[in-house]
Amino acid sequence: MTKKIIMTAAAMLIVVLAGVYAFRHQESQAEKVAAPAAAAAVDSSACIGSKEYMRANHMRVLAEWRHSSVREGNRVWVAPDGRKIDKSLNTCLNCHSSNRMFCFNCHMYANVKPNCWNCHISPMEAP
Repeated sequence: MTKKIIMTAAAMLIVVLAGVYAFRHQESQAEKVAAPAAAAAVDSSACIGSKEYMRANHMRVLAEWRHSSVREGNRVWVAPDGRKIDKSLNTCLNCHSSNRMFCFNCHMYANVKPNCWNCHISPMEAP
């Protein structure tokens, strides 16, 4: 009886490890695919709006950026002052990644569950 349990546990472990390996291998293959090049004159070094504007509208901005980037292939946003900014979570994380809890603290406080990390690597998971 004990031998059956050990064999079953070993078989389950092998299946789990194979799944993890396949998932990791798939991730590494996806990383090798080159991202589309952004426009040459893109400046993503500054926030796209004031603190007040971003607090009120960040979800709207992210939703619009996601739609136009993914569905329409438009990867560059032109700010009111003429700056061209890459439509990417990396643009946001260039400044806000210094605090790994930046997004999570506000979302926890507001009791919202964003789905950004369904596709993107969370700052909490980054090395």
